[in-house]
Amino acid sequence: MLRYLKISNFAIIDNIEIEFREGFNTLTGETGAGKSILIGALGILLGAKSSSEIIRSGSDEARVEGIFELPDNFEWQDETLASLAGAKEIIVSRRINSSGRSRCLVNGELTPITFLQKLAPHLVNIFGQHASHVLLNPEQHTEILDRCQNLYPLRDKVRELFTELRNSQSAFLRLEKKFLDAKRRSMEDAETVEELSSAQLKESEEDNLITERDLLKKAVQVRERSYEAYQSLYGKSGSVLESLSEIKKNIQFLSSVNPKLLDVQNNFDEASYRLEDVALELRNISENFRSDPKRLEWIEERLGLIRKLKKKHSTDLPGLLKILNELSREAGDIFELEKAVKTKKSELESSTNSYLDEAKKLSELREHGAINLKKSMDSELKALSMAEARFEVVTHRLEANQMSPSGLETVEFYLQSNPGETAKPLSKIASGGELSRLMLALKALEIQQGKGSTLIFDEVDAGIGGHTAVAVAERLASIARYQQTLCITHLHQIAAKADHHLAVRKSVKDGRTYLEVTELSPEGRVDELTRMLGASSDAKPVRDHLKRMMKSRGNGV
Repeated sequence: MLRYLKISNFAIIDNIEIEFREGFNTLTGETGAGKSILIGALGILLGAKSSSEIIRSGSDEARVEGIFELPDNFEWQDETLASLAGAKEIIVSRRINSSGRSRCLVNGELTPITFLQKLAPHLVNIFGQHASHVLLNPEQHTEILDRCQNLYPLRDKVRELFTELRNSQSAFLRLEKKFLDAKRRSMEDAETVEELSSAQLKESEEDNLITERDLLKKAVQVRERSYEAYQSLYGKSGSVLESLSEIKKNIQFLSSVNPKLLDVQNNFDEASYRLEDVALELRNISENFRSDPKRLEWIEERLGLIRKLKKKHSTDLPGLLKILNELSREAGDIFELEKAVKTKKSELESSTNSYLDEAKKLSELREHGAINLKKSMDSELKALSMAEARFEVVTHRLEANQMSPSGLETVEFYLQSNPGETAKPLSKIASGGELSRLMLALKALEIQQGKGSTLIFDEVDAGIGGHTAVAVAERLASIARYQQTLCITHLHQIAAKADHHLAVRKSVKDGRTYLEVTELSPEGRVDELTRMLGASSDAKPVRDHLKRMMKSRGNGV
């Protein structure tokens, strides 16, 4: 409950302090007196956007402070507000300096504006003069039904599951696209894989084949040269090895004379043996090496294939092997991707089923809630001088393949204003006065859910008058029995039903405009109600009538 409000250097407000009480409080005043400024200041206190323009001319800082009392055993549903658990009252202060920056305090502790914005709905709910226009937007009707029937916990769960579903769906689609792209590339590369695999390429194969080819092409020369080398080294008279036999004798003599030269003899002997081995190899080559036309032809074909593949893929032999390895690895990746896609699909199906299970529960509760809301609204509208009106809640099921964060259907409100007529959407038939009463009826139903915060109605009585205004006043008074209600109004019928009456007036002193808020005495209330009615202040019949209206609410003079 809003108990106290202090506003300093805000717009045309110099410094005012307002005490609010339980029950039905009303604020009245001439058009332009500053009632909306008070609501604006309260909005700033509760976290609305601010700027330096709201600071009263000549001041450096604007300040709004408020004290809110909490009911016994009040429980904070939002975990971010758990630090306030056990508090009996909440003291909120907000200062705005000339740079436009603001500082917020809650129970003396500095707090970010986001904390204040989360706290605000638990303290005050403000319904402005244009609030009823949300009824013209069918997209808001589902929200209203869920709020009135206390379906938000399940709705939040559905929204959470929908987010998980969408994330799962996005992950599945991304992975499926990756798999399909890889599969498409694999099909496109299948010919290349088959071509390179069947070629059975080997590392350094090309160099080895070129070497062997060149050797086969020179087979005659190889035989001739190896034979000549053999003859020179060993075969003919006067060969190298024959000449070495004389040298060997001399070295043997030297080593026999000087044993220190024995290593020289051993090295010479070893060299001689090696030359003999070389000679035998040369003889073997000259006798056995033959040209192989078939082998040469195969080598040429093999080298031709390698050249063709290199040209086709614009790379060398190691590059061809790399391409084959990469494409083969991608083929293995496709298998793993396919398994991953199946896993993601299973997760998506699970997420879909979880969402649908909860969404169907929400749908069932909405069906029952729609019936309950219709009955309650018909009763409320009867109390608001719309006894002949019939309120309908129409459910539009989404298509089978459609899902939304708020469930499997949308809700739209219809109204049958007069007997014999067909119920039609509010957006097409409701008048301003009807919208005001419909919104008031819906708010009354929300209040009965036990919200506990202060309700402020800022001229929501627009478009009504006469007996309808009396009916609205009585409903507001009834609401005020559940929780503190503050109504800004221009209708005397409503103001007369209030428990407490505050008058808002502007005055000019020394060239400056000031705003004043005064709690009216019983006699002062009659004066204000007379002014609102547009009657002469000394019109006794009018004043007597207004006193009777006040007595009907227990506010006699």
